[in-house]
Formats: sequence, structure tokens, C-alpha cells
Amino acid sequence: MRLLFILLVGIFCSISSYSQPRLTGDSYNRLGIQAGVNYTQLQSDTFLFKHRLGLMAGFTTRANTVNNFLMIYGVNFYQFNTGIDAITEDSQTPAEIDFKATGVQLNLFLGHKLIGEHLSVEAGPVIQINSKLIPEKGKENYKLRDYDLVAEDLQDISRLNFNLAANVSFGFPSLKFWCQYQYGITNMLRNLDLEELQNKDSRITSLKGNLGMAVAGIVVYF
Repeated sequence: MRLLFILLVGIFCSISSYSQPRLTGDSYNRLGIQAGVNYTQLQSDTFLFKHRLGLMAGFTTRANTVNNFLMIYGVNFYQFNTGIDAITEDSQTPAEIDFKATGVQLNLFLGHKLIGEHLSVEAGPVIQINSKLIPEKGKENYKLRDYDLVAEDLQDISRLNFNLAANVSFGFPSLKFWCQYQYGITNMLRNLDLEELQNKDSRITSLKGNLGMAVAGIVVYF
């Protein structure tokens, strides 16, 4: 995952180097560095995952196209966190297990300027490459509440996922704030072995989980 991120950053920077930053009149094409926080939940009918805060940071390029339309493309490293109710190994005491996944997102947004370079809306697809869903250390064998499964049974989520995102950017040409919502159109739990989990607990009838991620951040353009 680390090598993949370095490769993607290298490709992104090579592409961006062909577009020299410029600011002339109403148009610009600029490279930026951004960072933010995400608030994430896996939305599933089978498991009740909880919302958790995570982090995101990366590179982005913003370029005007024609009239008041613009294009944004970028690469971001992120960590998203979630949680689920469980029972400790040696008792029936309720507990919560935290899970985390790290990865890379590639995005391509088309947008429209509402107030010059100060306010715009954007939307587009996001390609997400992520790690396993890693349970909290020392709690891998905690039993999931209401199921005869343990936390590590949920690790092998899909590594390649696709999201749709809607974004609002506001601020100044060199400094912008942004708010975004992403919804996963692919099932992140599709890589889990349904038959194997049903052998452990026959109440598992389906495995479906879609990512819901709200993100807010800041970007500095050069």
C-alpha cells in the first residue's frame, strides 16, 4: 500500500508539472496541498457499524475549463475508522471494537463556479484502494454482539471500491475550504466469504456494506 501511494503521487506530480501555475483574470490552473477530517460509517443491514472520525491528506489540481466550469483531480491518502458492538472474551460484558482501514483515493470532479473563484460546487467519481478492515489490537477475537462471529471475521473487505462524491469549495484563489460527501456505490463487504460466515452463524443471510463518508478540509494552492 505504501509503494502504491508513492507511485500514485509520482504520477500525479508528473502530470501536474505540465500545467504551470498561473493566475490571469478569471482563470487559473494550480497545484494544491490539502488536509481534512472524515466522519465515516459502513452502512449495512446486517452489522451495525458506528460513525468514527478519521484523517485525509493529499495533492489536488484545480483548473478552469470553459465559461464558469472547472475540473478538479487529485490523489489523497486517508484513514477511515468505524466501530461495532462486541462482547469480551471472558464475560458477557458489552464492549466496542474500533476498526480502521487506510488507503488511497483518486478523484476527478467537474464543477461550476457560483461566485467567481470564491464559491463553487463539484461532483464526480472516486476510485478507492484500501487495506483490510483492521480490528483494534488485542480485540481480534472479541465476539460480535448478536452474532457467533469474532472481529477478525470482518477483516477481508474489498480492496478496490468506487464512490460518488459531491463537493462545495469556498474561499480565495490561494486558500479554500471544502466540504464533501462520498457514497460507496460498490459493496465493501463483497469480498467476505458468505458461506464460511454462515457456517459459523446461520443468521448471516447477506453481506452488504456501503461506505458513507463526510469530509471537511482546507487546501492551499501554489
